[in-house]
Amino acid sequence: MEAYRFIDNFDKVLSHFGVWPSFHDGEVRRLVLDRMRQTETGASIPTIELSLLGWVMAADAWKVAAKAVVQIVFEDVFDVELEGFNNQNVITALNLRLVGGTEQKPEAMHVELEHCFQFSCEFKACRARVVSVSPCREGDQAMA
Repeated sequence: MEAYRFIDNFDKVLSHFGVWPSFHDGEVRRLVLDRMRQTETGASIPTIELSLLGWVMAADAWKVAAKAVVQIVFEDVFDVELEGFNNQNVITALNLRLVGGTEQKPEAMHVELEHCFQFSCEFKACRARVVSVSPCREGDQAMA
């Protein structure tokens, strides 16, 4: 299974971009660590909300074919490492890998916002879902 298929509503990303983007030179626009969500029994569910600007290039020309801010919520996160959050937060790639369980039913996803300049982050999550894909045009400073 492609690792991005672990994420509920991944089809929203595929519908906009036509492929799952690498997020190469993407920018983390928003990163929220939250422990206030709760299960029905009142247990805390640590979450990370990520808004990431990404794009794909046209196959036949040196121009952007699609650009958007993708918002993903990761739930039951653990093993969180975060370094160098700053005013830009460019990443080399969004690397996803399934961990534990079986390929058909993995226990979690390892998420790496690969270091490019200062900023890096990695963690594991038991669940994830795409909340939104907000299209923007070249030059837009759209925020999610």
